[in-house]
Amino acid sequence: MKFNYKRYKSLFFLILVLGTFSCQDLEEQPLGSLVNDSFFKTESDLTAAVTAAYRPLIQDPWGGYGSTRMWVPLMGADDLTTLPGGNKQDFREFDTFNPTNINPALIGSAWRNPYDIIYAANNVLENYEKVDGREEFINQSVAQARFLRAFAYFWITRIYGDLPLVTSTVTDLEIELSPVSSIYKLIVEDLQFAKSNLPDSWSEPGKPTSWAAKSYLSLVYLTMGGWPLKDESKYALAAAEAKDVIDNGPYTLMENYADLWTMENEKNDEFIWSIQYTGIAGNPQLSTIVGYTTMPSEENGWDDLFFELGFYNRFPEGPRKDATFHTQFEDADGNPTITFDQSSSKHPYMAKYRDGAIRYLPSFMHPYMTGRDICHLRLAEVMLVYAEAQAMADGSPNAVAYDAINQIRFRAGLNDLTAGLGKIEFRDAVVEERGWELAGEYSRWFDLIRTEKVEEMAALKDPLDLEPKGAVNKSIYHAPIPYSEILLNPNLGNSTTYE
Repeated sequence: MKFNYKRYKSLFFLILVLGTFSCQDLEEQPLGSLVNDSFFKTESDLTAAVTAAYRPLIQDPWGGYGSTRMWVPLMGADDLTTLPGGNKQDFREFDTFNPTNINPALIGSAWRNPYDIIYAANNVLENYEKVDGREEFINQSVAQARFLRAFAYFWITRIYGDLPLVTSTVTDLEIELSPVSSIYKLIVEDLQFAKSNLPDSWSEPGKPTSWAAKSYLSLVYLTMGGWPLKDESKYALAAAEAKDVIDNGPYTLMENYADLWTMENEKNDEFIWSIQYTGIAGNPQLSTIVGYTTMPSEENGWDDLFFELGFYNRFPEGPRKDATFHTQFEDADGNPTITFDQSSSKHPYMAKYRDGAIRYLPSFMHPYMTGRDICHLRLAEVMLVYAEAQAMADGSPNAVAYDAINQIRFRAGLNDLTAGLGKIEFRDAVVEERGWELAGEYSRWFDLIRTEKVEEMAALKDPLDLEPKGAVNKSIYHAPIPYSEILLNPNLGNSTTYE
């Protein structure tokens, strides 16, 4: 059974556009469908439709991209954990390798919001040819839509595996799951188009550039080289895209790791693409990713998320560790009170995003909300993509790959990586370095499943970390599709079992 997404979503899209671009004069636009013939006429119409594809990135501060719920299906990694009791059941299910398909967090950031982006992007792609405008403008608009669609599909296929491959605005309630390989084919096509048609820079922050598309392509290719596709031909492609960004892109490593995470540096030369939030009075776009949700109860926090002890204890000492973990809890005036091992949870908390959620809050904001941007890709990760991909493609790391990882280690206060490592030894060292460098940045779980290291890392838990309740094997590498979606379409219950 099919129904027309245009009819039921058009008013929703228009409301989002009006809310986001309140300074634009949209009074002459009809209050009906964004996709009818009277709407897609001008460049302003197309801009409004593209804006609707951005909107789901910021629309749900409690269950979407700007919330701690983003981490729920990633909790099987060895970096983050939660309390053993209380109201954190949705986090605990995945942290103890016992996920269910009725987990409420799966419905928001892991399913609904990505598909909202996908449908909004499809709305642009179905209708842009009706617009009378400049060719370059139209191509850049389409490229933005395709970048966002690729971003959404890349997120959810790494979480769920096989997916409904939706490429139109007409929703098919009998659609069957498409294999991961088909999802990645579309992701690559979208990013290649975006790479060729996006500009090198924008005056507006938050819009993806051609460099952002190349950077994501490198990460996508790297991921395709690992589980479940194991297409090793993609490693060379990943290395080539990453090398282009490193050599020719406008990005540089920040000298001081801690400076990456201050509010005054939330737009810096290392960040490649970030979701933009703002605390501007009158039109705040806020997230709850930090603040009370990732603060200890000793600081009036809610203890939603903190770091596993095993991960903390293995983390190399140095300035990067100091900037990653919040270990000295404070009173309301910022004075140290107790160390984390004396606290009720006995775990270290997240320090990276603390500035901006705890300090400098405008009067209309609360300590559980923040207007700080959330970075999803930065140069350090692209350098590590290159290092790993080059070694896997060529059979051993070259001098440039060593230099890439050693620059990151130098900033972290570490010695150079041991010379003369073989392909797999070097790959493992890079994956480990990614864990330290990108702690709490949505990458660790995806790294562990693509390199098939979930079981190995689960065995390193500290006795004070949550113990697994379910089997730790590939059956839990992908999250179960939400039961609410299977009720609507039983075909979504037929996912592939990977070995």
